[in-house]
Amino acid sequence: MPRTTLIFALLLVALAAVAFGISSSRTALLPAYVGVALGLFAGLALMFEGARKHLMHVAALVALLGALAPAAALAIRAAQMSPLALGVNLGMLVLSAALLVLIVRSFLAARRAGSAAPYRAETLAQHNGVGFVFSVF
Repeated sequence: MPRTTLIFALLLVALAAVAFGISSSRTALLPAYVGVALGLFAGLALMFEGARKHLMHVAALVALLGALAPAAALAIRAAQMSPLALGVNLGMLVLSAALLVLIVRSFLAARRAGSAAPYRAETLAQHNGVGFVFSVF
């Protein structure tokens, strides 16, 4: 999933670059901010296998915010937007929402695959004379 996230990050940055090239408005760069954040977390997830789950959850949060921001802007003032602003907001909404759906589906598939594994319990060493049992899913 981190590679897919990187692709969506690049698409968001490209969308912002094209919009900025046309309008020279700094607000056209908003999709790039989301894309850079997604790219950062996806790149870190590729580098650190142990933290991948947590980093991809953060990426899902960024994708959610990346979908909510243009959705709110469209709901509030879509009629007053220029065609370029409307296109950028719709593009950011579609890309962020699609990525969020893919990430959530990935989480659900991982959860199902993990729950299919047999239940195991591991007993840790005695601590102050008390044994601790932790279940590993």
